[in-house]
Amino acid sequence: MSLFLCSLMLFTFFFKYMLLMLISLEFIMISIFYMMYIIVVKFNLDYNIIMYMMVFMVCEGVLGLSILVLYIRYNGSDMVKFMNLKLW
Repeated sequence: MSLFLCSLMLFTFFFKYMLLMLISLEFIMISIFYMMYIIVVKFNLDYNIIMYMMVFMVCEGVLGLSILVLYIRYNGSDMVKFMNLKLW
């Protein structure tokens, strides 16, 4: 639980740069994955939910990196303060 709270604090501190936000979101996903793994092992449940979670984590990471590459090519920087949502 403390790993999750630490990752949420990282997410709130690194809101200026999109790359750091994506890394902290992946850290959040890893902490949720770890908590789910502990629950599955403790209660001797099926491991399929863990595989679904891993696929979801990979897809989320790829989507975030592709949006980051598009944003950097468009603006030249990954600073969020230059983001104008009216242009999107």
